[in-house]
Amino acid sequence: MGVVKDAIKQATTTSKPYLNRKEISKYFGVAESTITYWASLGMPVAVIDGRKLYGKQSITNWLKSHEMPSQRQNKKPVTMGVVKD
Repeated sequence: MGVVKDAIKQATTTSKPYLNRKEISKYFGVAESTITYWASLGMPVAVIDGRKLYGKQSITNWLKSHEMPSQRQNKKPVTMGVVKD
């Protein structure tokens, strides 16, 4: 019975546009402390009567706005040599 209950809860969570911190951290696969940190960096958070809600689409857009090309794509391969003293 627990598997069915979990599946129903997950389906409900994925259909909701706004989630609490625990739900949004699970949705993005990060720790709750990461969500708090991202919020301190300017990630959108809706606050209603002191309750914080996180919009999945808003956060996805915020993350996309912070995407950067991979460092490896812009650099030439590193060559290493041996230095003898």
